[in-house]
Amino acid sequence: MTLNIGIYNLHMQAMGGGEKLTLVLAEHLSQEHNVRLFSAEPLNVASLERFFNVDLSRVTTVALEGLKPLSRVVATIRRTYAPALSHHHYSQLRKFNLDILINNSYASGLKCPAARGIFMCMFPHPILDDNSVHSYSQVVAISQYTAEWIGKMWGRRAEVIYPPCDDMGPPAAKAKMILHVGRFIANNKNDAQHHKGQGLILDAFKRLTDLHKEGWQLHFVGSIGPDKRSAKFAKKIVQKATGFPVFFHFDAAREEIKDLYRRAAIYWHATGYGFDVKKYPAKQEHFGISTVEAMSAGAVPVVYASGGQQEIVTDRVDGFWWNEIDQLIIKTAMLAEDRELRDRAARLAIRSSKRFDKPAFAAQIDQVIAKSLTARF
Repeated sequence: MTLNIGIYNLHMQAMGGGEKLTLVLAEHLSQEHNVRLFSAEPLNVASLERFFNVDLSRVTTVALEGLKPLSRVVATIRRTYAPALSHHHYSQLRKFNLDILINNSYASGLKCPAARGIFMCMFPHPILDDNSVHSYSQVVAISQYTAEWIGKMWGRRAEVIYPPCDDMGPPAAKAKMILHVGRFIANNKNDAQHHKGQGLILDAFKRLTDLHKEGWQLHFVGSIGPDKRSAKFAKKIVQKATGFPVFFHFDAAREEIKDLYRRAAIYWHATGYGFDVKKYPAKQEHFGISTVEAMSAGAVPVVYASGGQQEIVTDRVDGFWWNEIDQLIIKTAMLAEDRELRDRAARLAIRSSKRFDKPAFAAQIDQVIAKSLTARF
């Protein structure tokens, strides 16, 4: 049966993991259904296809209307902008007579405008209106970690579907390279932004002086947040790296990123470090697509043991966990010095990464769609 399916994401300009999930979802569902992708602004489809390696030729993109100037001013003064925008979008979406609306917009307050709704959650946000999240017939979490917090915060059971991850392999000849991939965003404890920890990663690498002498390098890949604080943060990291074998790849093209993954021997991930998980659960890594991508290319992950990273990496099998900076340094030095250990972990990492490929994601999504048509709500 061909369905009219809408996918809603107001953050497409972020070009992150959530947006990748949105586009792979649209690409897959459009093979059998009529799919509309609803966004906050007109999309450069060709650019998205190149950056995320997706085919959107069968997907109709729709830029929803924003609040009119007067309504925007009033809502801003009353501090009700987000609810007002959600209500405005709800009215527009109702006109499309959708069979299913999939909401993949982070922290969305949109009430389901279709007969059936699936809320795809990266991490649960505080609910301001019970008619929003609870109006969806199903909730999908991107990790067990997220699902547990959905149960705690929303009182709902969520089905876990891991995000689709690209295979960045096959591995090339491995260089003495430690790689980190993540957006440069200024640290702020008062928001739910992921801080990728580039500062502490740089400080840790600077302590590995023996590895510097042996020719090991650290490579950072990532875009810079659009705000001035993030630009200042990135500039400071570059300045602090002066004189060390550290290299930066800002806004790198897809092929350059893939080449770095394939040549990297070790992959570092630090999201969540310095934030107590009970006080700042949203600051932990909800899943971690870049870790899976690194593993697919044979880069051995050494990751902060928190959030979704523990679901991706099996400690001392296909990678290593760390809880304190000293552990990160010690385990990295051990890997760098033991080629046999590194090669064995790399082979297992490649195998483990297959659990998160696009076919696995597509099969689970099809099951959720089928279940949504028969589930009682």
